[in-house]
Amino acid sequence: MKRKIILILVLVIAAVFPAGCQIKPFLFPEQKIEIDTGPVLDIDLDQRQLAMIETIDDNLETTYQIKGDVDISHDIRNPFQPYYIQQNQENENTIKLEKIYSQDGVDYAEIKFNEFSYKLVETDVFAEIYKVQAINENSVVLLKGDEIITIFLDQLILD
Repeated sequence: MKRKIILILVLVIAAVFPAGCQIKPFLFPEQKIEIDTGPVLDIDLDQRQLAMIETIDDNLETTYQIKGDVDISHDIRNPFQPYYIQQNQENENTIKLEKIYSQDGVDYAEIKFNEFSYKLVETDVFAEIYKVQAINENSVVLLKGDEIITIFLDQLILD
């Protein structure tokens, strides 16, 4: 007997939930609470103020006119093309190793950075971001932050 009752309850619950109904309101009805908001206030409207509001509404311009042709064709881009931020060519630095030589037992490297030429030895810093790590026979190793840059003689590097 208990099994039949449990089976019937399970079938009722299984039939009610997929239909979007809930069984909770049937088992536990909610109590409605009424809030006393007080009497409805009677407001006297001033006819002068209503007339003034109506004249203001009448005087408002309700039509919208376009002052000129709108051309948005320059702002339209192909949504299927990737969006690249183009960097200015001016922001690219040019570095060129012009000469390596030794004088009084010290190795020097002449590096042209943009428009300026630098005469550098190992551990020198130029342009506030590049540090000379090593001067070899035909190359110079530079350190820019964590990046290592190797420049060979007469090689132009854009950075």
